[in-house]
Amino acid sequence: MTDTPALPETPRVLSPRDEARVRFALHAEGLSKEALDLLPIDPAAPRGQRLRRALALKKELDELVERAVIAEREEGTTWAQLADATGISKQAAHERWAGNVTAWAANGRTMFPPDSQHSTLEVARRLDQVYADLDSRHSQDAVSSGLEAVRFPGAAAAEAARRERATGLHTRLALLDERLVTAYDEWKLLNDAGARQGARVEALHRLAALNEEIAALYEELTGAEPELADEHRNSAERARTSVTSNREYAELLAAKAEAAPAITSSEGTR
Repeated sequence: MTDTPALPETPRVLSPRDEARVRFALHAEGLSKEALDLLPIDPAAPRGQRLRRALALKKELDELVERAVIAEREEGTTWAQLADATGISKQAAHERWAGNVTAWAANGRTMFPPDSQHSTLEVARRLDQVYADLDSRHSQDAVSSGLEAVRFPGAAAAEAARRERATGLHTRLALLDERLVTAYDEWKLLNDAGARQGARVEALHRLAALNEEIAALYEELTGAEPELADEHRNSAERARTSVTSNREYAELLAAKAEAAPAITSSEGTR
């Protein structure tokens, strides 16, 4: 058996599409090992053990499906196409897996964290060998040969620049999300304590301003991460809905605050 062909020099972090593909392949390998572990039939096995292990395998399979959806979305597969593949509606497919895709994007669209010593490319090369060892007729580079880093090595610089821009936007989003949580907690305290209307109105306007910034950042992300544009537009729309809700409630409280002195004055003249 010949050695695995040497791959050209590539960055440690690959394109999001490559990262998602290798992540899916790695999980599939782990699932295959767990399935093979079920082959021995032990008559002395504790009652229920086989069922528990089969259910654990099903959970792993569900995670593989989630990773398949992420890899498909990175390749440009639409939600309508995903729905067609699963026999459910587009809305149902989106509701089931959009959160997984959004979480993948928020975590940098990589298999490993930035400070990890692991390399996605090294994982791909190991999986090449695993697959080749299963059958001598299998390709020696079945996993790595499909990676953009191998097929189009010249595109690495452009991909790195795009990823850097997206990472910066996600960092800003994370900071805004923290501020939003703090602002909401402050609003809730004011509301629960029955604070004056003016203070609550100001708190709602702060929430609206933060949601407005968040919506704008998600719109920017549609350009930085066009493969996930649908997810980012939906997130932007949710933020804009919150802006409208915050401001409408602020207007309602402000109107009540203006009406209160008039009512009090009227009662005082009776």
